[in-house]
Amino acid sequence: MKKRNTWLAVLCFIVVLIGLRLSWLYIYNDPSMPKAEKGIIDAAKVDLSKKPMQLKGEWLFYPEQLLTPDSLSEQKKKAVQVPIPSDWKEWIQDKQKHPYGYGTFQLSILTDQNKQETYRIRFMGIQSAARIFVNGQLIKEMGNLGTNRVSSHPENSSFSVNVKPKNSKIDLMVQVSNFHYLRSGGISRPVYFGTTEAVRHHEQISMSMQLITAAVLFFHGIYLVILYMFVFKKKNLLLLATAVFCMCFSILIDDDQLLRFAIPMDIAFETRLKLAYLLYFGAVVCSFSFLKTLVPGQFNRTFRLFQLFTAIYLIALIIFPYQEFYYFRSVIYSFITLGLAFLVPVLFYKVASRKEPYTIYLVFTVVAVSSSALGGAVKQFFKGIAVPFYPFDLLIGTVCFALFWFKRFYYTAEEKTQLNAKLQRADKMKDDFLANTSHELRNPLHAMINIAQSLLSDPLSEETKRQVQMIESVARKMSYTLQDLTDISALKEGHVPLSKQPVDLYSIVEYVFDLLAFSKKGKHVVFTNDVPKTFPLVVADENRMAQVMFNLIQNALKFTEEGMISVSALEKEGQAVISVQDTGIGMDEETQKRIFQPYEQADSSMTAAGGGMGLGLSICAQLVELHGGTLFVISSPGEGSTFTFSLPISRKKRERIEEPLKQDKLPDLVAASFAREETESILVIDDDPINLSVLKRMLAQAGYAVTTCLNGEEALLHLHDQRWSLIISDVMMPRMSGYELTSQVRKKFSMSELPILLLTARGKTEDIEAGFQAGANDYILKPVEKAELMARVSALLQLKQSMHKQARTEAALLQAQMQPHFLYNTLNIIVALSEIDHDEMAKLLHEFGNYLQKSFDRGNMQETVTMESELNLVQSYLYIERQRFGERLSICWEVEDDSLQALVPPLSIQTLVENAVRHGRSEQTNPLVVSLIVKRVEDHIQVVIKDNGCGIESEKIKLILEDPEQGGIGLYNTNKRLIQLYGQGLTIQSAIGKGTKVAFSLPIPSSGNHDAHL
Repeated sequence: MKKRNTWLAVLCFIVVLIGLRLSWLYIYNDPSMPKAEKGIIDAAKVDLSKKPMQLKGEWLFYPEQLLTPDSLSEQKKKAVQVPIPSDWKEWIQDKQKHPYGYGTFQLSILTDQNKQETYRIRFMGIQSAARIFVNGQLIKEMGNLGTNRVSSHPENSSFSVNVKPKNSKIDLMVQVSNFHYLRSGGISRPVYFGTTEAVRHHEQISMSMQLITAAVLFFHGIYLVILYMFVFKKKNLLLLATAVFCMCFSILIDDDQLLRFAIPMDIAFETRLKLAYLLYFGAVVCSFSFLKTLVPGQFNRTFRLFQLFTAIYLIALIIFPYQEFYYFRSVIYSFITLGLAFLVPVLFYKVASRKEPYTIYLVFTVVAVSSSALGGAVKQFFKGIAVPFYPFDLLIGTVCFALFWFKRFYYTAEEKTQLNAKLQRADKMKDDFLANTSHELRNPLHAMINIAQSLLSDPLSEETKRQVQMIESVARKMSYTLQDLTDISALKEGHVPLSKQPVDLYSIVEYVFDLLAFSKKGKHVVFTNDVPKTFPLVVADENRMAQVMFNLIQNALKFTEEGMISVSALEKEGQAVISVQDTGIGMDEETQKRIFQPYEQADSSMTAAGGGMGLGLSICAQLVELHGGTLFVISSPGEGSTFTFSLPISRKKRERIEEPLKQDKLPDLVAASFAREETESILVIDDDPINLSVLKRMLAQAGYAVTTCLNGEEALLHLHDQRWSLIISDVMMPRMSGYELTSQVRKKFSMSELPILLLTARGKTEDIEAGFQAGANDYILKPVEKAELMARVSALLQLKQSMHKQARTEAALLQAQMQPHFLYNTLNIIVALSEIDHDEMAKLLHEFGNYLQKSFDRGNMQETVTMESELNLVQSYLYIERQRFGERLSICWEVEDDSLQALVPPLSIQTLVENAVRHGRSEQTNPLVVSLIVKRVEDHIQVVIKDNGCGIESEKIKLILEDPEQGGIGLYNTNKRLIQLYGQGLTIQSAIGKGTKVAFSLPIPSSGNHDAHL
């Protein structure tokens, strides 16, 4: 809200409060009501059944006399007319101008002659002892009257008496003495007169208002205490709660003194007065102190001076009796009032000017409470103002303050929700940043490890080999540090799957010791593996357990300059209890409590000595918990540390090795995995030239033909340059990711036709799932191990070869499974020709034999055969079919000689021709013409088989090539093999009644192709 609008709202709020108070004042101060004159008030014509009237005006007063009804007539001439309610200080002959003295008040009330009913008179307060006489009879006594301080005893509270008129008149006499109350004396508070029901109703309204206001304030104070205890923990809430409680109890102890009904005990007059002063003062001071907390750093000196006077006030209130305190109070109260008169408006302005949301409600609260305090002061100063307890200022202030807190609570809750969402987005961005950074860091790390592995495969000197091994060891150490960066986020989200299996603990410890051997150079530290070689296998994720051991041993090495680092294990109740002990600097108990928290380390001196990010031990603790154990530490400064955890022991027994294998007898797993019939072509894609160089070197050393591309678009351009055996692609690349590249490749090649291996630095489940959904066959996490890469490449190539071999076998088996009717018809023709034309029979037998020989030739198991070989089989088949159908089958043969050495999948053209003859004659009345065209067209050889048969519905053409049940296994198998070999399959054009045309393309043969496939 703008500042101008804020002040306008505050002004309107003040106007509303003033309007409410003036309305309340008007209701209970009707100017048309009669007033007393010369000690007589005429109430005969007033309707007193609805609301009472005030007995205000001129009462007769007899100072320094305690008259009785009998002696009143003798002193008539000494009477003084005084206004009631008022302070009698002006009419009491006290030399020090104190309101101390005694006297008698007298008033005659005229009532309606026609109404003989009981009336009720309510005195709101007489200072400070009194006797009430009505029509000559004593009916009420408050306190003990006296003519001096010793003989009198004060009691000041509101009370009521019931009276009956005598001869339509009520003679009221009030004896009053005051030697204890310094503020005022006599009848200083209003006196109400009316019917019993009307006055009691007035009493109930007043008390109810006080009780409601006190209850609202009390529960609001409880609410503030609860907020402090369970929500905000801010001390200013206690200040505000104290102020609210002071307001609450000040209402209960003043006016009708409702506290007397709740606590049935007699509170001394002076004690009650001092308690009231304390409550009023406490409410003011605590409210002001609360406002000061809203503008910290301002008015500090003035506020300290205010606190000094406050302390003096409280000390004086406690130490001095009421009489002495009253004078002392006036001086201090003046200073405090002046200070508040200056500071409150300034603080009010500062608070109102704050741009925090909903501050306007707090300003309304301050205005309402200030209005209540100001109204009370005016009421005390102007004794003639007579109204019941006015609750609305405090109630409105309480409601405004409640609105402030509720609005602030919901605003805070909404802000927290938005902040939580923002933090979640930031956390997600942090995770993505770690993943991307990990990827960028893993690339050079990947290159370092693989270059080192490649160099180790070459003949090197011992010194060079040792240095290369050092490089590899350092790179692997960095790999574990990178793994910590990515694992801390995965562990937090619970996305760390474990592959539990029986694991050899001794081997893991030896591996980690070897990995950290170079790190302990320059330190006099000895690694000791105290895990027995025959120790039972434990159930764990081998990679994760190696990570745990690496972090624990590396942590021990950081803080151990000399001595020993040992790893031991023992069996205990089916668990393996594993300990990593060092003789380092140790740690105190405070450090032990926080070292398992992320990014926590020892003190600065230790951190400087050890370095690191404080993630290792946190990750260890969480990984151990995922395995079902607990990691704890025992340590003392200067005595080293021992980290201990447990793992379940596997039921699988360790296998006994009778004779160790010799190194020279170990097979080369990669080389022996499969025997390649030819050099496999691999397409490698990565945006990092260093990674490409490393991958190319490793694959080339294994005998593969490698082509590299720097992005996915370039790879797609080279996709049909040759027959690729495998694609290896990085995942995170600019413009086109590895996932998108995989999806594009899968639109043309199936997973068996062209395997894809993805390289990724992200090992999360969702990343791996995304790769498989895109169509990848396998994935490897960076940095890539050479042995793992070679093994996975070998497996994928074996899979592809197996699938290709299966496709060729299917085609050969399909040809081998000749239709029985074809054999039967051919034999029938041979028998018929034996009686008609022996020469034609001999030629048919020759072609039939050639057909059988070509159909069962072992060459059909190869990927390709020459066009010439394939056409020989087709010619034999067509000769047999022409003998069968005669003039009903016509063959058009157009084959160029320079295409006879082209390579074609075995039994492919024969299958298409046979399909044209068999299905083209269905419901065919005209002669069937089958054309076979093989010719060179630009940069390829085109093969076309067409007929004028019955044709195929256009809706079924696509299904024929995708579903073997629709068009038969022959067409489906031929199309699949063509795609595998050349990247594109059959093209079918057909229409019902207009025949069918099937075509495909072959690459132009180069010299040497024929020999390569014989």
